Amino acid sequence: MTTLNVDDNNSIASRTRSKRKINASDQGVQQSNGNGMVDRVAKLWNKLNDALVYAPYFQNTNQKGVSEERIKQIESKLKVSLPTEIRTVISIHDGQNKIGYGLSHRLATTDLLPVSQWRPYETNHEECELLLECLVDKKIYETAELRDDVRDHLTAYLNGIKQASTNNRKTEYSIANDDVFHALPCELLIIGEGMDDYTEQYLLSVRTSRIYMAIHNIPEWTLIGTFSDWIDMGTENAIRDKTDIKQLRNDLN
Repeated sequence: MTTLNVDDNNSIASRTRSKRKINASDQGVQQSNGNGMVDRVAKLWNKLNDALVYAPYFQNTNQKGVSEERIKQIESKLKVSLPTEIRTVISIHDGQNKIGYGLSHRLATTDLLPVSQWRPYETNHEECELLLECLVDKKIYETAELRDDVRDHLTAYLNGIKQASTNNRKTEYSIANDDVFHALPCELLIIGEGMDDYTEQYLLSVRTSRIYMAIHNIPEWTLIGTFSDWIDMGTENAIRDKTDIKQLRNDLN
């Protein structure tokens, strides 16, 4: 299994400009933090939208954000505290339902799911064992948070198998029915989907704000980095793949 690091990206939004801009205040977002987080994140969204000026269907300028109250409800449901930057990201734009079968150009404007569809990777993925396949490779262990997450879930998984064997159950062990495994805190949230629901997923490490892309049919994980890195990657792709993206839009008509 290979883990790829995304190359450092230079800002290239200045190559193209859109007349349509996201204004944080228009989304009902209050800039209460002194470091200008809201303005900074709004500029990131605008950067990608600028690169997609030729394909407004794939922009997110008409997508609203979520309220602070709604964010708190989601955090309570998921039993996590979202990073400040990610809270700001969805307060400006709440993602959208997948366009067709998704795109292959790594665009946050098309691949970020609505927060109502975010879910823990460890417990809600249809192939939970894939977490153990991917993360047991130490090359993935880029943070202590992921190491702890894998250790705890792997321990619960192995204990569940052992207990099932000891109890001489008639049915084989099923991770889907392992209450101990599913009760553990989750470090990773599925926040986006690319080519289709089972091939590419964007995973957020809630304690580090790092975003990964999991390609499940290989399987392979790629570290994207921060939300800003995701925007940089999408911006470069939107400029480089202009012809393909315009054709995709025509194909969806």
